[in-house]
Amino acid sequence: MNLRKLCLLSLLMLCLCGYSSALQTPIPYQKEIDSLLQKLKTKESTEQVAEDLFELSLYYSYSDSAKAHQYLLQGKRLAKNSPYIQALGNRYEGMFFMDYDLPKSIVLLERSVEQLKPLGTPQAKLALARAYNTLSTAYQWQDNHMRMLEILMNDALPAAVASKDDVLIGTVYYKIGLNYWNNLQYELASTYLQNAITYLQKGNYDPYILNESFKLQVIALGVTGKREASNTMIENFRQFFNTHRTELPANEYHYVLSAYYRYAKQYRQARTEIDRAIQELKKNEKVNPRELASYYYQRALINFADLEFKAALADLDVNDELLINPGLGFFQDSLNISALKKRIYETLGDYKSAVFWSNQTDVLKDTLLNRRIRESILANEIKYQSLQKENEIKTLLAEKEKTASDIRNTRIIIVLIMTILILIGYFIFKNHQKNKRLLHHQEINALQKLQEEKQKQKLVSLDAMLQGEEKERNRLSRDLHDGLGSVLASIRYKVLDLQLSQPNDRVDSVLKDMDYAISEMRRISHNLMPEALRRFGLEISLEDLCKSLQNPQTKIELQLYGSFRDLSMDQQTHIYRIIQELLYNSLKHSFASNILVQASLEDHMVFITVEDNGVGFPMEILDEESKVGVGLNNVKIRVNYLHGKLDIRSEEGRGTSVDIELFV
Repeated sequence: MNLRKLCLLSLLMLCLCGYSSALQTPIPYQKEIDSLLQKLKTKESTEQVAEDLFELSLYYSYSDSAKAHQYLLQGKRLAKNSPYIQALGNRYEGMFFMDYDLPKSIVLLERSVEQLKPLGTPQAKLALARAYNTLSTAYQWQDNHMRMLEILMNDALPAAVASKDDVLIGTVYYKIGLNYWNNLQYELASTYLQNAITYLQKGNYDPYILNESFKLQVIALGVTGKREASNTMIENFRQFFNTHRTELPANEYHYVLSAYYRYAKQYRQARTEIDRAIQELKKNEKVNPRELASYYYQRALINFADLEFKAALADLDVNDELLINPGLGFFQDSLNISALKKRIYETLGDYKSAVFWSNQTDVLKDTLLNRRIRESILANEIKYQSLQKENEIKTLLAEKEKTASDIRNTRIIIVLIMTILILIGYFIFKNHQKNKRLLHHQEINALQKLQEEKQKQKLVSLDAMLQGEEKERNRLSRDLHDGLGSVLASIRYKVLDLQLSQPNDRVDSVLKDMDYAISEMRRISHNLMPEALRRFGLEISLEDLCKSLQNPQTKIELQLYGSFRDLSMDQQTHIYRIIQELLYNSLKHSFASNILVQASLEDHMVFITVEDNGVGFPMEILDEESKVGVGLNNVKIRVNYLHGKLDIRSEEGRGTSVDIELFV
């Protein structure tokens, strides 16, 4: 299943239900599939059953084409006596064949449009807008961008506006902006993409579509040099992605940041972010070659802008290898790569190669020019219609705004009437209510002050306890090192002198025991207060901790993102102790062969994850305080102290995962 299938699925789900969950699970949209299967067990009308079967077909089209086709045929069998269901059946069948037989798909979608036009019901009008939207996507896949734009401007957008569905309107604006963006018309693209973002955020949007809108808009603003707007947009994108970080792939986040930093001429940050994007993308079980190629092309642009020409050529070579299958690349991709190679070879002074790629670029430009000439003829033919439709759209939008204004005014009047009635009632019972409310407020204020004081005392007590614990650890560490350590070392040297003067096997045994005792004393002293934490900071101390705890039976992998140097020593100590306790618990109880430790700092939030593939445990144990160990209680205390969140997930035989969020 390729990337454009995923994009289409997101678009169609957006049109069908306004919002669809897109969690990265083994079977996409499993929640929606389960809900529809359960719904089919209830008594519904034949028409509703058919619609449910069609939706099941669409959901399964991403993971199981055989089941998708099965549910599609079941739905079509119920459509014999309903023109509306027949039209829906043709639309869903057209969507099914978009990956296998594009011409057939277009025929089916156009047939669906013609069947829906005369029906005229609100239900049919909404379905017609969705059918136009899907048909435009089919023409986009056929590389017929003018036909796609014609349908979007003249048919899909007016129908979407008439439906008063903000998310559907936003989706159409997104696709229009995407069309202009693909044709390098970034000013126009930016206008439509901004409209898309505005309308999508008004409703139950699909995070995938809004993410794509943000991504294209960030790049469009970068190309057009609108720095202030670009800065605002990237902040809005960060907030949006943080809200949906569990639903969207992490590589998308890093890709957008790399594009932003490239146009801001911050090439080191741009290269770091694109490398993270590539790393995150490669973690997927199945990587789409075209998507990965686009990441390497982005990396080539960054290296070229940073005057790293050979590195840029290496990135383009990887790009060529990924797009070796002719069906994977688009025409514009070939033109962009040829033009960039020409510029690189000219800069390097390799004029033979530069001439070759210059000729390649000219051939592609000529082909593109001829195609755009043909498209411009069609554009002139539809120009009048587009202007006429634009006026109709403005009228519909004005009507929609007027309706919304009338609703707001009605609500204001109702609120005013209710306010007057409440005031009348208030004055009637004024004397009675005044004392009662005053007493109530006094009680609330007293309770709030008491709770605040208790919370303050609790935090002070907790801080004192933790500070005392760290001081005691520090004192014990020094006493062990300076006191007992010196004594043991002195005894060892005396025994060593005795061994040199009177060699004896028993003395050898005592020396070995002394070496072991000194080693254990140093290990205990290090665990009580690691020297690396005081001298070098959290990152080095965590690396030392993982290395010291790793053994032949258990591999520990540490992944750190962001810099922790700006955190206070107390905060670094708390984070270190939390990870230390979690590692001890895992090594002691899980019998795991692999442990993964991740820690990242972003926007005053520290995210910690510790996972193992050990034996796991039943989650019911966490509800019994008597069975929760001292180590886990210490973790909870430190997390609460830093106003954090703790989430533990475990299953017997499948390991344990601990996720922590800390505010610093």
